[in-house]
Amino acid sequence: MAKFLYLFALAAAIAQASAVTEITIPDISFNFLTNDLIGKSLSIPKSFLDTLVSCHVIFPNRVMYEAFPNNNLPAGNIFFLEAVQPFTSCAIGFRGAAVSLSGTYELRSLVTHVADNSRSLTRQRFHLTLQEIKPRNSQIVEESEKA
Repeated sequence: MAKFLYLFALAAAIAQASAVTEITIPDISFNFLTNDLIGKSLSIPKSFLDTLVSCHVIFPNRVMYEAFPNNNLPAGNIFFLEAVQPFTSCAIGFRGAAVSLSGTYELRSLVTHVADNSRSLTRQRFHLTLQEIKPRNSQIVEESEKA
């Protein structure tokens, strides 16, 4: 009986150690001005003591890409913001992004916490509206001017 209790306690401890706590951060809406000289980023913050395990991005077309540890984002104006460990967090950048890339992006960050070796999966949705500006006089380009 003692062996059974020991095995049960061990199994419970292992199961608890591998549990992932899910955290959902409220949605945020952003209006970004875009051109080749302006960059903007979206990120889920974490303590520099904790370790980022993975970062995934869901694009407005509902396709999910891994951004970390393997950067599988499509080549273009949206990219993973790299940093030296332990400062790496789940963050993507936009530089010279087209207005057509406006929409809802979701970041998913899996982090191992140094305090108790637990893991958390944090999700946040970003409602992004991009507005193009003219590089010379920094005025917003109206839709009628584009046509």
